[in-house]
Parts: sequence; structure tokens; C-alpha cells
Amino acid sequence: MDESIRWDDLKVALCVAREGSLSRAGEVLGINHSTALRAVGRLESALGTRLFIRHQRGYQLTDGGRLLSERLGPVAGEIQRLCSTLATVETAPAGTLRISTVTDFSPFFAPLLHAFRREYPQIRVQIVATDDVLSLADGEVHVSVRIGQQPEEPDLIARRLMPVDLNFYAAQSYVDQCGLPESEAEFAKHQWVLPTGDKTRIPAIQELIQLVAPEQVAFQSNSFSDIESAVRAGMGIGPLSIVNLGTQGALEGGLRSAEGLVRVPFLSTSTPSQMWLVYHKDMRQSARVRALQGFLQRQLNDR
Repeated sequence: MDESIRWDDLKVALCVAREGSLSRAGEVLGINHSTALRAVGRLESALGTRLFIRHQRGYQLTDGGRLLSERLGPVAGEIQRLCSTLATVETAPAGTLRISTVTDFSPFFAPLLHAFRREYPQIRVQIVATDDVLSLADGEVHVSVRIGQQPEEPDLIARRLMPVDLNFYAAQSYVDQCGLPESEAEFAKHQWVLPTGDKTRIPAIQELIQLVAPEQVAFQSNSFSDIESAVRAGMGIGPLSIVNLGTQGALEGGLRSAEGLVRVPFLSTSTPSQMWLVYHKDMRQSARVRALQGFLQRQLNDR
């Protein structure tokens, strides 16, 4: 056995074992067919054993190849995670920072990120807006801003940022024409603007949907931005939060207010949700993540 085995050749062999052909492995790894062929040949020569049987349908594993694949797979995963972790050990906050946020978050988050970039101009921000909970372990995003219960996964670190109240509003034009309900008994006299999809699982919205007849729902959308537009247009009473409206004075007046809207007092939620900054424990040493965490906590923790 030749001791000069290359790690890159092992990666190619593992990929060929998974994909079943040199061409598909080359596509996954971003190399051409001949480069993959040479890598497999070098590795087999260094090990002194055949790893694959070549046939028309592709590459079939020999017993030695199967053993290599079974043993190397977990090791390769650990090495990849180690490389990802080492890549986060930075001396200065610079580079790309990918952040996943809930949808409709821009009115609240964009002014914050603008101020963040003034402090850290070497950090490039990329936003992934989704209502899905993305995995932080695979490195697709570096941090996530989530609203709801504190994440309990053992590999995640969650830092509380601020409470997120959900209140119900109507446009002044709607109030002038229809007034506001003073009790649940008056719900049937009003038109409602309500969310669909996963947002109906929010406790306050879930409770209201059970009390409002379908014919009283004037407008529905899975986007809180759409809901805000419909409420401002006077279509009915709908739920909005600081995430959608923003707040005056949070960043020197840079965020929008609820101007032109009237809150329905008795529909306010008694227990607000919480906003969390969440990241994988392997990102603890990332200067970019530490910079964002410190900035958001300074801006939002006193709310």
C-alpha cells in the first residue's frame, strides 16, 4: 500500500460510489470525466486493490469499494463539518453573512441591516425569506431570525431579541364607516382580513378564526404584507405586528409606524411571541455572527 493517498481522490471515489458513475460524480464535484477517472485510478493504485467494477450501466462497488464507502462516509462528513467550522474562525467580521428570516420581514429588518452595514461595511448580507425552518447544520444559512417558541435543538444557540406583539387594526376609513367591535358578540357586524397557511397556527389568529363566520372574511392571504395593504385599504380588521409595521423611533424614525390605523384594544394578545437570533453551535467563533448578534441585541433587547 502506498501511503501517499490524496484526500481529494478519496472524495472522488466516495462520490462515484454514491452516484454510480464518473460523469455524475464529476457533475457533483465540478470536475470533468477524465479528472475523476485519474483520481479513482490513483487511489486504486495506492491501495493496491480494485474499488469498482466498470460496466455499461456504470461503476459497481467491489467488496473493497463497499468497505471503503461504508467507513469513509461518516469520516468525510466529520471532515466537511470541521472545515466549515474552521472557516468560521475569523479575526475580523468580513465576508458574506446569509440570514434566513420570516417572510414579510423587510419593513422591520431592512433599516436595521442598513445600520448594521454602516458599522460593518466589510460584511455582505444575503437574506433568505421563508416561513420554513431551514437547517442551520448544513451551512445553507449562517443565522436565522425566528419568531415563536425558543428553539430546543441541542446543537442550536438561541438569543432572545425582543417580544413581538400581535394586534388587530383597521383603517381610519373603515372605523369611520363601520366602527369597531367592543365584544365578540359584535364580530358578525364586521369584515375581517385574515391570513392563510401556516400563519393560521398563531394562537391569537387561530382563536379568532373560530369566532368569525366565513362570510365575514373579506380578504385572505398567506402574506402579512398583503394583509397590511388590505387593512390600509379599508377592507376590514386584520392582524399586524411590529414585524410588519415597524416602529417609529426604533432607529431614528427609520421604521414605519401604524399611522392611519386604529387598534382594536380588546383583541390585543396578552402574551407576545418572542423574536430569536438562532445559529448552530459551530458558528460561535464566527466574527460575522458575533457582530450581528451584538448589534441586534444592542438595538432590540431594551424593547
